[in-house]
Amino acid sequence: YKVDINKIYSEFDVDPNIGLTTDQALQSIELHGKNELKKVKRSFFKVIIAPIINLLIILYLISALAMWLLGEVNRTAPTFFILGFNALVAIIQQFRAEKQLKALQQLSAAKATVIRNGKEVELPTQEIVLGDIVKLNLGDKVPADCRIINGVNLTVDESSLTGESEPVKKNNTDKPLKMEDNQKLPIQDRKNMLFLGTYISSGRGSAIVVKIGEKTELGKINVKLEEATTGDIPLRRKMNTLAKQLGVGVVALLLISIIYKSILLGLENQLNWNNFRLAMINSIDLGMKVMPINLPLLTTIVLITGVLAMAKKGVIVRELSKTESLGRVSIVCSDKTGTLTKNEMTTVLVWTPDNEYGVSGFGYEPEGLIYELKTGRSTKPKELARLVVSGYLNNNAVLTKSVIKMKLPSGKGDKFRDKWDIKGLPTEGALTVLAKKYNNKIDEIVKNYIFVFEYNFDSSIKRMSKVFEKDGQYFVFTKGATEWLLPLCKSYLKDGKIEELEKNYELSILQAMRGYAEAGYRVLAICDRILEPNDIPDDWEGDEMRTKIEDKLTLLGLAIILDPPREDVEKAVLECQNAGITTVMITGDSISTGKAIAKQLNVYEEGVNIAVEGNQLYALSDEDFIDATVYGRVSPEHKQIIVERYQEMNRIVSMSGDGVNDALALSMADCGLAMGIKGTEVAKEAADMVITDDAFSTIVTGIKQGRGLFKKIRAIVYFFVLVSVMEAIILFVSSFNPDPKWAMFDYWQLNLLYVTAHMFPSLGFTFMWTAKTVMMEKPRNTAEIIPGKYLKALLFHMLLMGIPIVLAYVICYAGWLPISDFNQLGIVTYQDSAFPEVTIGAFQSKARTMAFAVIFLLEGLIMPMQIRRM
Repeated sequence: YKVDINKIYSEFDVDPNIGLTTDQALQSIELHGKNELKKVKRSFFKVIIAPIINLLIILYLISALAMWLLGEVNRTAPTFFILGFNALVAIIQQFRAEKQLKALQQLSAAKATVIRNGKEVELPTQEIVLGDIVKLNLGDKVPADCRIINGVNLTVDESSLTGESEPVKKNNTDKPLKMEDNQKLPIQDRKNMLFLGTYISSGRGSAIVVKIGEKTELGKINVKLEEATTGDIPLRRKMNTLAKQLGVGVVALLLISIIYKSILLGLENQLNWNNFRLAMINSIDLGMKVMPINLPLLTTIVLITGVLAMAKKGVIVRELSKTESLGRVSIVCSDKTGTLTKNEMTTVLVWTPDNEYGVSGFGYEPEGLIYELKTGRSTKPKELARLVVSGYLNNNAVLTKSVIKMKLPSGKGDKFRDKWDIKGLPTEGALTVLAKKYNNKIDEIVKNYIFVFEYNFDSSIKRMSKVFEKDGQYFVFTKGATEWLLPLCKSYLKDGKIEELEKNYELSILQAMRGYAEAGYRVLAICDRILEPNDIPDDWEGDEMRTKIEDKLTLLGLAIILDPPREDVEKAVLECQNAGITTVMITGDSISTGKAIAKQLNVYEEGVNIAVEGNQLYALSDEDFIDATVYGRVSPEHKQIIVERYQEMNRIVSMSGDGVNDALALSMADCGLAMGIKGTEVAKEAADMVITDDAFSTIVTGIKQGRGLFKKIRAIVYFFVLVSVMEAIILFVSSFNPDPKWAMFDYWQLNLLYVTAHMFPSLGFTFMWTAKTVMMEKPRNTAEIIPGKYLKALLFHMLLMGIPIVLAYVICYAGWLPISDFNQLGIVTYQDSAFPEVTIGAFQSKARTMAFAVIFLLEGLIMPMQIRRM
């Protein structure tokens, strides 16, 4: 965009009137490849094996295989089931990464018109090469990154790439942009460039291809997305760490147990294969039982219950384990257009020489009132009629209505609502809706106006006009930039009368316009003119005639337009602040526009926060970076840097957005949130969650659910670590007693314990209510499931459980507690030689029963109640 067009022609050896030859195109394909985005190929190892490379899973697998090889097939079935279930969840996540890139590939146009060998031909997009001369018309997709050669009223919808809804008005010449050699412009400011995946909104033009495939702006996102999808899941990392800690301990005890029993058998001259096999089976079985095999399954169940709860609130979770990450976010980076705002340009104020009016109602729904700002009195003044008619007729936007289906908050049933939209330019849509609010029968009012001619918007003179005839009179309706139209105005309308526009009053109008612009509004001047019979031409064509027609205008007023904030965003931002979460606005718009919206939403406070342009990000200090809450003129690369810098500061980052430009940041963020209604498929595929109603407030609901989920997962993990370590110590230590009669629990008691006392309390944690005060807590940046401050409590609870269990067993086993009420006199004792087998079996059964009752009471009731209070 900085290079002279002739240098580009020379570089590619092309004549813009003839285009490339077939031989040149073939050579270019051999040298630079085809114009396509690479497809990611996943190896079998990465897709199938990698998800189960987890120490906890590996230990289960090895133990199960060992038991199977030792002949204990029945004991291995539950283990294989849980292994398969967890591997399946992980495998689904791996396959999902490929869909992100497929969605990007679908943005490429199927065919495009180029000049080859001096003729216009239609070719598949993949066959377009560097130096091709491309012809583009209304509605065409741009097939590659191109430099404009010429254009006629060329505007381009770049929302899929930049996220900004307003079509970009492109330069209609091949002139390079004047700027410093080392200066780099954001995508939206490169007015002489066209980009792959964008659409021609109006006009036509020709351009030369300068970048193809993954060298394009869209292709760069594709490459970075591929790199970004290879990361591990945070929750998986934490579970791996926990598994490693538990696994090392259990393996050590297991090996000690096997070695000890082997030595014992050797000393008794009973070391043979059968006895050694039984020793191994008992040791491995004991190790498998103290390992928390239910932990992965129950963690998954917690996440699934969270997913279902979030779905009822409008949050569709695509990445299961990221639900927990959402609960730990401390930074919410949000795209402005379509996320914090409605992405629906709205006329909110009307300035006239008589008065200043407010317009109620936001978005494209034609419902609202016009009222005087000073008095608040609803009114439809006649002096606004000419302004409204001018804005409505000098307009190509069409207001449309459709019916959409939405889920009820309860999740039971659907509700239907009208959805209003605009076909055409959003700013023109704002004027159309204004006219409908002024009079919903506006079409009846203007039906006698007959269209004559249109002067399309020209960015060089920043205005547009249409000519209409009514009852023999010719009306010129003009709109455009105030500073460009005022010099063409000779008068203004006040109190229904035409007054001469003097220089002093013109300056006051410009001052008012600048005040609105600095506050972030878009300002359009609305004018008209009634042509005198002598001024009516036979031919309306030509720039000279346009200059004559668009002269001696009458200023009717200013339309002040804003992309309004969503109604519930301000409350949601306040809730985030109370929760210690910083909301950061990221936009492709100007700083002034971003600040204006951010101030309304309490995202930006003058003197406390700062607003930064994307190209200033590289030189921003860490202190200023923390204070920045508004970023303007942001490119996809800038979004990536913002996310990375927060993560380097150990902040948990959530990124919400709806455009292709958001995809990389969504994928890189700790939790990516895409908008469901206006979000592109690329954004949805890159995100971890999809917000079905596009409401920022729904994100806050998701954060609340995520915080509740983390508490549930922590409770489950704490419970399993507590009971597993406590039981491991007791069972392994007791197994070292050479007396086989000393075994504290038999096989069936242990199985009953694990399917009841282990399962039901932990399952109950999954249905705990989320505390109402959860959004008053500060974010947890720690990645530990059980932080250091919980270790003392863990040790205390182990002693609180272990001592009563051991005492209950020892007291009964030693005969210090009678077997039953009938034995109060001590007739049957451990030392009674008359009933050696019965008494020993009875006392051991009594000991096991009492120990089992104590452990059942502690693990099934008392400890879960204690953990819930933590």
